[in-house]
Amino acid sequence: MFRAHLTTSTKKRLARINTDAAVIPAGLTSLVQPLDVCQNKSFKDRIREQWNEWMVSGEKSFTKGGNMRAPQLDVLCNFVIKAWNDIDAETVIKSFKKCGISNSLDGIEDDFLWQDEGEAEAEATPSDSELDPYDDCLTNIPQDVIDELMMS
Repeated sequence: MFRAHLTTSTKKRLARINTDAAVIPAGLTSLVQPLDVCQNKSFKDRIREQWNEWMVSGEKSFTKGGNMRAPQLDVLCNFVIKAWNDIDAETVIKSFKKCGISNSLDGIEDDFLWQDEGEAEAEATPSDSELDPYDDCLTNIPQDVIDELMMS
């Protein structure tokens, strides 16, 4: 675990700039850091796609021994810039809400904490084909049909 922020000198420096340090217990990073929760995988996938494209068709140079050199720093920086720009602003907003960092204080967005991505998408774009079990039109289904469906 990284503990530099727990040293006396770091605590004093943070106090001088009116900043509190938060220690995130082991195992909770994936719950409280928005980038880890909602964005890192897609971001890394975009970087990997660009890397693969560069490996196939990018401009490369080689050492005297025939080994390929790593891409130039500006090429790598462009990978990062393009990958970040590909992330939708709404995804960033949702990631902070999913971690409970920017939810409204009246509690109406508290459910974001417990939704998985599939639930959030389904809730945002309801399908006409989805059946609501509490819909009154379903009350005329015979009980034996319902029992059979529940057992299958």
